Amino acid sequence: MPSSSRPFTDPLLRWYERHGRHGLPWRATERSPYELLIAEVLLQRTTAAAVSGAYVPFVTRYPTLEAVVAAPSDEIEDRIAPLGLSKRAGFIERCSGQLLARHSGKIPRCRYELAELHGVGAYTARSVAVHAFGEDVSAVDTNVRRLISRFFGLEYDSDAIAVLADEIAPSDRSSDFLYAMLDFAADVCTPRNPECGDCPLGDDCVSTGLASDNAD
Repeated sequence: MPSSSRPFTDPLLRWYERHGRHGLPWRATERSPYELLIAEVLLQRTTAAAVSGAYVPFVTRYPTLEAVVAAPSDEIEDRIAPLGLSKRAGFIERCSGQLLARHSGKIPRCRYELAELHGVGAYTARSVAVHAFGEDVSAVDTNVRRLISRFFGLEYDSDAIAVLADEIAPSDRSSDFLYAMLDFAADVCTPRNPECGDCPLGDDCVSTGLASDNAD
């Protein structure tokens, strides 16, 4: 991790320790790679608050890949239906079958192999690799992109954001770091009316500095 990124990573991780959404069930330390994969698929285009109520019942009812494959499709669809995007039921079913057929029921550690699974894709694959296996990369969604672009003064759609997110991910805390960025972007660095006045990153944030300059 570049030393120049510490004004971003260090206060962000300190904020996360105090204010992060540690109670989300898939963030419990004992969660298996399978359970984390299920969580990341359910979280696709859905809020953490919505998934929180469906996740535990799902992994309790289907604790293994074999249980998913053996279940009737309409039963799985019914359990996911409250979240919307019912096609994720098919994602989970086909993905589970692929893991049993191609990987002997093991969740691959390699994010490139994860991305080849049905319904997974690059972002979900990276998230699983980070949270399940501690790979020192990151994953960039709209929230992370907004946070990094504002702090470092990059264009929102710049390809450099994904590269930078990987470079600054702490090798020993990549999971905490990704969760911290997601939580901070949701609670402080929001799309509208961000809390710049109380932001613990504000002293080094390019966007805050520009706003101050414009105010003068």
